[in-house]
Amino acid sequence: MAPNFIFPQNLNSLEEEDPDYTRLTVQHASAISSLRSSELEEFVKGVSFDLSDKELFCIEEQEIFDRVYSLVKGFASLTPGCKLNLVESLRSNLSVLLPNVDSLSRLRGSVSSRNGNDSDEQDETSEVCDGSSTLDRVASHRNAFKIYTFFLIHIVLIEESSSSPINNNTKAVASSRKKYLVNSWNWESQRSRILNLIANSLEINLSLLFGSSNPDENYLSFIAKNAFLMFENAALLKDSDTKDALCRVIGTCATKYHYIAQSCASILHLIHKYDFVVIHLADAVAAAEKRYADGSVATSLIREIGRTNPKAYVKDTVGAENIGRFLVELADRLPKLISTNIGLLIPHFGGESYKMRNALVGVLGKLVVKAFNDVEGEVNSKSIRLRTKQAMLEILLERCRDVSAYTRSRVLQVWAELCEEHSVSIGLWNEVAAVAAGSITLLDPNFELLLLRQP
Repeated sequence: MAPNFIFPQNLNSLEEEDPDYTRLTVQHASAISSLRSSELEEFVKGVSFDLSDKELFCIEEQEIFDRVYSLVKGFASLTPGCKLNLVESLRSNLSVLLPNVDSLSRLRGSVSSRNGNDSDEQDETSEVCDGSSTLDRVASHRNAFKIYTFFLIHIVLIEESSSSPINNNTKAVASSRKKYLVNSWNWESQRSRILNLIANSLEINLSLLFGSSNPDENYLSFIAKNAFLMFENAALLKDSDTKDALCRVIGTCATKYHYIAQSCASILHLIHKYDFVVIHLADAVAAAEKRYADGSVATSLIREIGRTNPKAYVKDTVGAENIGRFLVELADRLPKLISTNIGLLIPHFGGESYKMRNALVGVLGKLVVKAFNDVEGEVNSKSIRLRTKQAMLEILLERCRDVSAYTRSRVLQVWAELCEEHSVSIGLWNEVAAVAAGSITLLDPNFELLLLRQP
């Protein structure tokens, strides 16, 4: 039986020696770059044949493990045909392995059943052997699951790095056969297939492999870390299939496997650093809430943003703008959840960052329109919702006198939007119109527009 596979810090770390042989490492790496084209093709064909001809968990066999590692390490230098053969072999094996995980429960069940029915000494010895064999098989499935995942994700990272405009120096291809192989290697399609497979692998019953409802920290850390790393690539997020797969990975790790604290820290880091991730991360958080009927990720993010010192957003203007946009996007997607947690954000109205105040005004506008539309429920809950909505409208009225002209302008924009959505009660019209009329001397078109939109 092969030793346990533990996700290393990086690909090359697999070559580090383990004197105690407690984890699976590379013993004999092959120098792929030194092989001639024909030798390389034969090398890849041999690996692909072994992966398809032997059992699914043959990947943990030392010789095959070493050869696959060598190909993955030198993946950028492989020909399109070799890349295709390797990826298809690894991906197809993992896709077949996933439904086989359910069979492990039947294996355990049959052993338990025999343990309960047989009693003589000879049968007990047989049962011990059967139980040991079953545990070994589970361990092999777990090893294979982790190894396939590790190599496939590193292929994505390597190919994304080598296919960037800076490194993309493709050579001219002469023969028609090689041209066909180049055309058959559609990386965008392969990438989305790989990442969707990884996302699917998180949704099976992993407790059968890992022995508990949550996979081990080493596995989750590897998956989540690399998913967030790929989120830093704006070009990659433009592919809808790839983006959806990454959103599923992040949402599943954080929600289903309770990897919340680490995921929220990574989400906030990305939002502060990159403006292009805001909408995509809002999609990921909202999708997780919808898929698992669990808004713990969104609630944790709001709590973290709410407890941040308002002075921090004065210094970090870019971060404040991105966080503000993220809150507005979340309010648009999860209005009811945000409305129940809006109190955590209200203290930022007292902060000095007008960008955060602008964002909160936008959040309140979204909530007034979307969070209180349902007509079902008890009389008491309806009364509470009405009072909450009224309190939000009163805050918006109060913000019309904000010290910042930018925020006052934003407030009037929101009032104009509320008027268009028929979300302003008749009782508030006089107050709103008076505020707008009092501000018309500032010649802000938003104020004039609000007056024109009176009934």
